[in-house]
Amino acid sequence: MRKTRFMTMLFLVWSIAFFFVPDFRQGLQVPLLRLSFEGSPVPLGPSGHLPVSMLEKFARAAEQQSDARTLAFVALHHPNASERAALAQRAVSLDPQLTWMYYSLVTQDRDNPAAEQWIAQLEAWDPENAIPHLLRAEQIIVRRGGKWPASDKFEALTGETTWREPMQRALAAPRYDSYLARRFELERSWLHARGLDRPAVVLWSVAGYPIPSLLNIRTYSNLLQKKLGKEAEQAGRTQEALGYYWAVAHFGERMQLGGCSLIERLIGASVQIEAYERLLPLLRQAGRADEALTVEYALRGLRQQRDVLRGREPLAQSTNHSWAALIVHLFAGLVVVFGLLTLLSVVYVNAKRWVRPEKKGRLYQLLTVAENYMPILLFLACLGLYLSYYPFAQNFHHYMTASGGEIHDFEPLFFNVVPFFGIVPGHLDLWPGNPFQPYGWYALTGLVIVVLAAIPWRRRAATPGASYGEK
Repeated sequence: MRKTRFMTMLFLVWSIAFFFVPDFRQGLQVPLLRLSFEGSPVPLGPSGHLPVSMLEKFARAAEQQSDARTLAFVALHHPNASERAALAQRAVSLDPQLTWMYYSLVTQDRDNPAAEQWIAQLEAWDPENAIPHLLRAEQIIVRRGGKWPASDKFEALTGETTWREPMQRALAAPRYDSYLARRFELERSWLHARGLDRPAVVLWSVAGYPIPSLLNIRTYSNLLQKKLGKEAEQAGRTQEALGYYWAVAHFGERMQLGGCSLIERLIGASVQIEAYERLLPLLRQAGRADEALTVEYALRGLRQQRDVLRGREPLAQSTNHSWAALIVHLFAGLVVVFGLLTLLSVVYVNAKRWVRPEKKGRLYQLLTVAENYMPILLFLACLGLYLSYYPFAQNFHHYMTASGGEIHDFEPLFFNVVPFFGIVPGHLDLWPGNPFQPYGWYALTGLVIVVLAAIPWRRRAATPGASYGEK
């Protein structure tokens, strides 16, 4: 018994040691984090929001030190609109290179009286970027409320000149930059420097990053192609029609190059495909064979990329992520179950030394056995959780410190950091199925063989005077 008690204490201490490792604690929070992301009311779920008191403390210190980056960070995360506005204006006055943050502020609070001023500052600061012009066009639609024409009412949309002007500038702009990479660089460096770079905090923030209104982009591209371009083509104004189609195609190209989210790239590819489908016959009709051939090959490539994301490429699909997520969730659940059973058995057995120690029934005997062996099961569960979550934790640490290249895709930040189900983009994720299904039949066969073999042995053992040595 002494040896058993020593092993029990050893495995219990080894299990407790895992809880001092931050990566292990984050892995244990994964199920709650998934539920909180899905919008379930989980009061004990890990929060991705920094406390307001903490933000205000950092803001006061930043004011005294004229720390523009901290003021910008607090402005992007403070829940009060007036505080966000004041902090943002102070940050930009200290460092005009932070003007990009006005894009996030406008999308957070469209009704802010300073929104028009922020858009004007963005346009003046970054005139060759399509985003400020898209933001102005979106603001026009928001101000009109529900009185805006439907996306297929081309006649009504043609008359919306105040909206068409910024949209025309957006499509003609040589760059597409929604400032997501700049915001992420600010936030990850700020959080890492203060030891606050936890997956919940980073992912909650990135999940709320704004992107342009994709419906607005589709509406204007349809207006150019299905209304203005089509009319020019029917009237024989080939060059004018080509101009409309090329404008949409080039904007789709810039969206794919500059967009940092999957949906931006998908919409960019979609409008580019539609424009190429209209350009191809018109270029052939105009006798521009080389341009038509280039467009044809580019169109094939775009369709292939789209088919991959739609799950039509068999070798692009994988069960790996879903299986990894299942294993992490399984071990996290086992840690909780075995942890509670260990706690219950240890507390009960030791409490019996003081409370009615003379009465030790079956429950005491059962929990005594549990006290000896539950810590071993708890240790194995902790070890399984730590090892299965470890690759995700390593990815996160790398993402928080990596340098030397530009960020163009935020999707891996989610499916490489948190083992959630159904988070892999498009239809690339396959469900792994039940791994015990093929094994189950062999296990059942083995059970039947053992039972059949045990029957004559039990009969022989029950015969009076029978012994193993009898012939």
